[in-house]
Amino acid sequence: MQLLFCLPTTSLSGGVKVVFELANRSADDGESVDIFSFAASPRWYTLRAPLLPTSDLHAVDLSSYDFVLVSNAFLLPTVLPLAGSARVIFFCQDYETFHHAAGPRYEDFMAESETIAALYRLPVPIITVSRAVQGLIRDRIGRDSIYVPAGIDKTIFFARPPHPMTPPARVLFVGNYLMPYKGMKDGLAALARLSSEMPVQLVLVTQEHRSRQLLDGLPFPVEIHYCPTDGQIPDIMATCDVYCCTSWYEGLGLPALEAFACGLPVVSTRTLGVSEYGVDGVNLLLARPNDPADLCAALARLLRDADLRDRLRRGGFETVRHRYDWNESMQHFRRALAGIDRTHRAAGAVDAAAMSGLLADLEAEGSLTPIAIFREFETLAAELETVLRALAEDDRCSDLWFQRLGTLRNAFGRRTHNRRAQYYDAFKCKYDVCRLVLALAGSDRIGPTISGLLHPDDARDKRVGVSFSEIRYRE
Repeated sequence: MQLLFCLPTTSLSGGVKVVFELANRSADDGESVDIFSFAASPRWYTLRAPLLPTSDLHAVDLSSYDFVLVSNAFLLPTVLPLAGSARVIFFCQDYETFHHAAGPRYEDFMAESETIAALYRLPVPIITVSRAVQGLIRDRIGRDSIYVPAGIDKTIFFARPPHPMTPPARVLFVGNYLMPYKGMKDGLAALARLSSEMPVQLVLVTQEHRSRQLLDGLPFPVEIHYCPTDGQIPDIMATCDVYCCTSWYEGLGLPALEAFACGLPVVSTRTLGVSEYGVDGVNLLLARPNDPADLCAALARLLRDADLRDRLRRGGFETVRHRYDWNESMQHFRRALAGIDRTHRAAGAVDAAAMSGLLADLEAEGSLTPIAIFREFETLAAELETVLRALAEDDRCSDLWFQRLGTLRNAFGRRTHNRRAQYYDAFKCKYDVCRLVLALAGSDRIGPTISGLLHPDDARDKRVGVSFSEIRYRE
């Protein structure tokens, strides 16, 4: 079979890893497999299936494939008009309404987006990686889907000796701390409470490098592991006392399963996905989402009770001993493709205007940043940094650079008319930077201001008495 996996990013995440594993293992089975992404080849994961050399989806002949598997619902309106005779499959690992809440609060997060729901109603078969997501799609959308369980690589994630409990207790978080639904602000608040009762340390595995000021002023030490590979994560887990999932929602929650396999006790919020495998008091402890006090209580209970840790560790081992095996997952995947091959034809003629309308609605309501706008922002932001550095280093070119700065201000400003747009804050921030520097033209304050903008870490107060360290791996 000719398979194409389409995903927007190659950055470190559990969902991306599952797609890469399916692509690699399909290629190992002798299938013809390609991967498309808007991003470059990953450094944190070794691909055996080729990543196409283009980041322009319109340059790919989708009709040359038997199946085009799309990893995110918002890609469907772009892929369907281009698919031709290929069968398009939505490989669904999440319910994406929960990724694009209209606001930062838990109540915003729980609200439905009718535009995103419309994506799930498009005439393509859906494969889901957890019973929880399968049930959610059935309940909210009224559609059936095909269950293909995700696996974990048990040649990498296997039991290590228990970490000896010595102060401070090392608590592992995994994920992007800037995504509200990951609940990491709740986790930080829970650790702050816990630190008043016992010495604790945050160990954070993340693919995010921006806005580290979120971690400033915490009353406990922080150790960041930036973009480790799969092979390095078990070694990090082996140094920790507990893995803590703080999310408001997960489609599955792969790190918890990996922690089970490594013998690391788990505390998790009730994320929906955890219902696939988690039994409170048997293989993990559960806490209410968006409730730092309840999360703190669960962590304190586990860290104070060695017998409980051992019991949960044994329960976690048993959970993954005969489940979540990639060989079994691939059997499910092959059967799913065979069934789709028998029962589904290509989408045929697709109303391109309707698909464009869906994309426009997603952008307008703040659920999508079109790739063209993302690239526009990257280009403008890089030029702004060049201009600021030139102004800081060469006063003789000030008039020229201020003219360019005015042009950049106008370019950023054109994307700030819709406050709901996903990209509004990013463009507004750069727009305000341009306005600030232009307003200070000829002022003695311009030099220190530009220095602060270029080197924000140097401009912030340094913490006192709390250690902060970061280990950077290959991105």
